[in-house]
Amino acid sequence: MVNERFIELLAKKLSDEIDAGELEEFSFLIANDEACRQQNNFFKIYWVKNEEQYSNTELMFQRIRSKIEVPEKDTEETETGVIANSYKSSRIVIRSIAAILIAGVCIFAAYNFWGYNLKDLRVADLQQKKTPSRVKSKIYLSDGSIVTLNSETTLKYPPTFKGSTREVYLNGEAFFDVAKDHRHPFIVHAGNMSIKVLGTAFNVKSYKNDLTSETTLIRGAIEVTLADRPSDRIILKPNEKLILKSTTFKKHIINRNLVAQTPDTAKTSYALTNLTYLRSNDTTVVETSWVNNRLVFKDEDFNELANKMERWYGIKVKFKNSAAKDYHFTGVFEKESVTQALSALQLIESFSYKYKNETVYIY
Repeated sequence: MVNERFIELLAKKLSDEIDAGELEEFSFLIANDEACRQQNNFFKIYWVKNEEQYSNTELMFQRIRSKIEVPEKDTEETETGVIANSYKSSRIVIRSIAAILIAGVCIFAAYNFWGYNLKDLRVADLQQKKTPSRVKSKIYLSDGSIVTLNSETTLKYPPTFKGSTREVYLNGEAFFDVAKDHRHPFIVHAGNMSIKVLGTAFNVKSYKNDLTSETTLIRGAIEVTLADRPSDRIILKPNEKLILKSTTFKKHIINRNLVAQTPDTAKTSYALTNLTYLRSNDTTVVETSWVNNRLVFKDEDFNELANKMERWYGIKVKFKNSAAKDYHFTGVFEKESVTQALSALQLIESFSYKYKNETVYIY
């Protein structure tokens, strides 16, 4: 079995994050271990596949970074054009070949690999930044990393990073531009995910009321582990997105005082796919459009879109017509008011609504 250290060095090598000493160690393993050599050859081929497609990753990152604006309050709403089209729902293409699954690694080994040290960090000592609906915020961490928070997001972080790792805790959505530090990996804890990076740019969406969580990589490389699947390790390359969906326990009532739970239903299912572009000939990336103050959605059901609109406009959406939850929409909103946005959606699907006391009722 390929050892833990080699997988870490391989990730650094592929993302060009490896230093001279680590490169020497990596070369030694390649020269003296056949299993390491095979893994290196396999993932090197996979990494460079479609090289032309990924050559614009750095340009895309610079475009995103240069356009990030964080207004404290919404600017005056003016009417703009809206693009909205109806798409049939499509299945996510699972690309399991992109996942590095190291089976048989015990929890103790994973614990040591991630370098958690309770002496280094106490959650009670963390600072907290919380953004309400309709507001975005930017945070400059002590190591030079920059984090842009979306609406209704909470980030917990230490005033100064100490110890062997740099760890933060996220509930919501944030875009991370992480400062490089080979000796102190940056770890984002978001729901069921732990995302480990060295120096990279990526987006994380993990809202408690959303059915799925996502990690989208723009530049560099990230490694993801799941709390309920510690033996699985997933490495993303630029332009890839990891989608998680947590399942619930099935409860079997044995008697009034005893409830049995099916263990295998508790694991998180995941899929690896590419970034979502609004159109095939468009450079608009759906996953990171919010940092440019654009609400972009593609083939999204009304129920999921309603969650985004609640955070975007600071409203509540209630469906009186449950069938409307399955309507699918594609479009872009920037400065439209909530009523303008709903009117645009009505051009695609037939529904009515009432807006009262910051609540939208869908009929």
